[in-house]
Amino acid sequence: MPSSPELRKEPCIAFIVDMVKSRALPSNERPQVQTRFQDLVNHLNKKYPKQILSRFVITLGDEFQGLLRSAISIPDIISDMEEIFPDRVLCVGVGFGLLYTPVPKQAINVDGPALHNARSAIEKAKDKNLLGGVFEGFGDLDKILNGITRILWFHRSQLTSHQRTFFTMLLAGDSQTEIAHARNISRQAVSKQVMSAGWQPYMECEAAWRLVLQKYVEPMIGDSHL
Repeated sequence: MPSSPELRKEPCIAFIVDMVKSRALPSNERPQVQTRFQDLVNHLNKKYPKQILSRFVITLGDEFQGLLRSAISIPDIISDMEEIFPDRVLCVGVGFGLLYTPVPKQAINVDGPALHNARSAIEKAKDKNLLGGVFEGFGDLDKILNGITRILWFHRSQLTSHQRTFFTMLLAGDSQTEIAHARNISRQAVSKQVMSAGWQPYMECEAAWRLVLQKYVEPMIGDSHL
């Protein structure tokens, strides 16, 4: 017989994502959007197997949740969601804490402070229209994490479509020369767009975010050294 899931002694990170104002979708568009929503969940599960403690799963038609064993991938997960699923704005609640229930393969029928904090965070995000991710349960780090994510999201929200394309390519590791070649424009044109988009200060802010997650959040998780 297959072994039953065991209770986890270490804390973890609960991740809840909600599609904003999904009820406003026209009925003829809803099936396609929900299919792409499921595709996003499948993508995250496939791309981050080592960081995932309990796989992302759709719990309601317009919401999904999962459990993470590591905080390192949070910026990448949020970036992937915005890039892969541009259909609707997504609210993100990130909660830290213990679990009262065993850890299943998929994050369904789980309970404990981690989920409670993530639920509180997602409700706060929806109620106050706080986008980019709301963190709760991380103690004094809540203010730091929430402040950084809000700045980064606001910066991204101000980008033009061209600037967003350049950001995506730069984040993927492309050089400005490679971007110029791919877009059939001059390197000077790329440089001008990148500078006007504030690429350098954005990356400095994101580097600070990643440093906080790695240096201060990771040690709070017992088995996060992957």
